[in-house]
Parts: sequence; structure tokens; C-alpha cells
Amino acid sequence: MMSEDYSITEVYPTWGKKTEQMGSKRKFWVRNPGGSGGRDWLFKLPTENTGEHWAEKIAYEIAREMRVAAPRVELAFYCDADGGRQRGSITESFTSEAAGSLTPEYELHHGNQILAKMDADYDPDRKFGQSQHTIQRIFTGMGILRDASYAEQCRVKLAGYFIFDALIGNVDRHHENWGILREIGRELWRGRLAPSFDHASSLGRELQDIGRKKSRERYLHELGIESYARRARGGIFVSETDKRGPSPQELTRRCLQEPACRRFFEAAFRELDFPAPTAVERIVARVPDDWMTPLSREFAVALMSYNHERLREIFR
Repeated sequence: MMSEDYSITEVYPTWGKKTEQMGSKRKFWVRNPGGSGGRDWLFKLPTENTGEHWAEKIAYEIAREMRVAAPRVELAFYCDADGGRQRGSITESFTSEAAGSLTPEYELHHGNQILAKMDADYDPDRKFGQSQHTIQRIFTGMGILRDASYAEQCRVKLAGYFIFDALIGNVDRHHENWGILREIGRELWRGRLAPSFDHASSLGRELQDIGRKKSRERYLHELGIESYARRARGGIFVSETDKRGPSPQELTRRCLQEPACRRFFEAAFRELDFPAPTAVERIVARVPDDWMTPLSREFAVALMSYNHERLREIFR
């Protein structure tokens, strides 16, 4: 039985528009005035000639299968007042509850803010090649939460985020792409770990199908998926002396060799529920045909299949 395509949300100027300053991609906050729940959504335009929009959607659906906390993502068109339509994605806000809710509101504190608070020598403004952004610092940074037992749980959940990155090939886990949701108005650091967010830089979204030296066609039929996975460079370092961050796969392998990190990754791996190959194929197949090419589908499925097998070997 064929699965239905994912629905496409149409976003209109009447939804309001507030530019989001964080990050390098074009994005703005919107809210459907006629919708229920009163939720804010972040509309993102993909970088030109990339599949960042479908990568976000597929990553969210994979995260749901794996029981990794992630905000809801939908494919979307921005329909401007002149009749133009721009493809993108919308991500549901996770910093506040629905309008009228009596539950607390939260303020997102990004990783760079947390690490700078914990270590006066940490540079929170460095955008690229931030070798201070180490796995050890990240886990230590969870100590900002007053509840030591909950901080330990957060370290395991973070390790799960990083293993999820290794499955989908997400190379953009820099120090503004994780954080803590702190209760607004609290003097002490009370709150919870933010869900995993911003997964656009995954699944080979930057590749072209054909016509380039390194294209999806060449990786699939000549160079091999493993050569693509090996050349990935992530935003988390194992040592400050490293010149570049390792790939998400390599980060996981090296963390299993570090006594201070190993237990978090092993516990996370046991908790994750990896989707079966048929489930992965179904998730990718539901992206509409005019949003994703056959080669991009084949590549995304092949990459996740290869990465899953490598993870099984690493944790064996």
C-alpha cells in the first residue's frame, strides 16, 4: 500500500513576520491567525539549489521513529502578496506552550551561552572552527542544571542527539544548535533540555544529482557512500588541538574510547529505536515528487543505511 505524500502548508503574509537573527539561513517567525492552538512557527528558506527543506522534514520523521525529541516540521510554501510561492519548511516553536496555557514559558539558552557561563575562557562568538566546543565541555555544561540526577539524564539524551546526527549525516551541530530551556522568571537554573533542532545540513542536501565532480550519481555508483560519509566534518570537537571537528560517525567512535563520555553514548544507544529499512524508505518516499528527485531519495536512503550499519559496528 502506497503512503500518502506529506501535506504542504501554505504560509501567508497575514500570518505575521518577525525575522529570526540566529544562524545564517533566511528565516522568520509566523503564526496562523485562524489556526487552533496559537503556536508560532519558524519558516525557513533553503539555501539555493539545496534540499534543506526536505532534509528538515525527513530528519524530523526519523527522529520520531527513534524517540529523539524534536520539534514538529512541515513542508511549506510562503505565498507572498504578489502571488509568488517560495518553497521551504516550518518548524514549530518549542519555547512556549499554546496560547492560553497555564504551563511555564521557557527561554532557550544556546550552547555557546551555557559554555561561556561555565567557563570564562570560552569564546561564544566564534562561528567557525570553534575547537573549544568539545564533547567534554558540552557534558560538563549540563552541570549548570541544579538537579544532578536530571543533568545526568540530559547527558544521555544529548548523546542520543549526537548518535541521531551520525545516522542522518547532520554536520551542523555547532554551539548554537543545542541548548537548555530555562523557565522564565526563575532565579536558579531550572528547566529542561531543549529538543534536537535544525537538521537541514543532513542527508546529502547540498549535493547535485549529476554534472559535478562529486555528485549523488557518482557517490552512489562510483565513489561509494562511505567516501561521502568519511569526508563529513562536524561542529563538535573531541580535543581542542584538533584542526577540524570529526564526522558525526567518527565523533561517536571516539567518544566510546573516552571514559568520561562512553557511558552516556552506550546508554543512549540502548534507548534509541532505530527505524527498519522499510520505515526509512517509507518516510523518504512521502516527500512529494516535485520536491525531491529520485536520485536524492536513493542517496538519502543509502546514506542512512550505511550510517546505521556503521553505528551497529561501532557499538558491537
